[in-house]
Amino acid sequence: MLKFSFNSTTLRYMDVLEALRQIHAHGYDGVELMFNDTHLHPLRTPRSRIAEIRDFCSAHGIHIVCIAAGGDRLLSDTPYQPSLIAADPAGRRERIDMLKRSIEIAEVLGSPVLNFNSGLPEHGLAQGQAWEFLNEGVTELLAQKPDLTLVLEPEPGFFIGTTTDALKLIAQANDPRFRLNLDIGHVNCSEDDFYEAIERSMPFTRHVHIEDIKQRVHHHEIPGEGDIDFLRVFSILHKAQYEHYVSVELHHHAEIWQRALKESLDYLRKLQQVAA
Repeated sequence: MLKFSFNSTTLRYMDVLEALRQIHAHGYDGVELMFNDTHLHPLRTPRSRIAEIRDFCSAHGIHIVCIAAGGDRLLSDTPYQPSLIAADPAGRRERIDMLKRSIEIAEVLGSPVLNFNSGLPEHGLAQGQAWEFLNEGVTELLAQKPDLTLVLEPEPGFFIGTTTDALKLIAQANDPRFRLNLDIGHVNCSEDDFYEAIERSMPFTRHVHIEDIKQRVHHHEIPGEGDIDFLRVFSILHKAQYEHYVSVELHHHAEIWQRALKESLDYLRKLQQVAA
């Protein structure tokens, strides 16, 4: 049976402890905690607050199953900048150091997975140079010997925007601690061979994001309210014997967070019964 978690970004306008409590109370098996200004910022949140979150989760049986450290404004007001492929070496250093701190926090909170992205392509930066920068960054993060798995999430329009490119980077790293964050909606937006891409990615997938998509436009929808055939997706996951978490990620539903929490899980649980 699949295990379902919910990304805290939907509840980003409330206190993090209340967000964690609400996700748990709605019946999810785990929580994906997204770093941001309101819940937990890797460079600004004091250690005492991180310990408070850890202790709260322990006391209430809440499992943080993934830390999402790829937020758009963690380092500047320019979305996703600087990135791991920034032309400016100081910018790349800033991103790497932030991710190293994120790894430390994830380990304190007991998260087995930390998610990040490549960043957006930079004008004038050669593709080969960007690949080199990205490989160097991943190598340095893995050299920290994290007691968790780092997962790269392809994002539409990013330097790593498809599962094909992500799997190429994973093969180059050749390290079991570096795997894929398979975002079902992103694959639908970016890849013509949608279901084939999911099936091809499963041996390298450590974490799954799920949301629906309409007409291949990158706007996250509550599962069941778009065009994706999730019965077919679940069949692929079951066939691959995927045993980790499937995490609902809904950036655009902060105003209707209660509906997003309830209806997503209701739909996915009913679907699982049919697909199993």
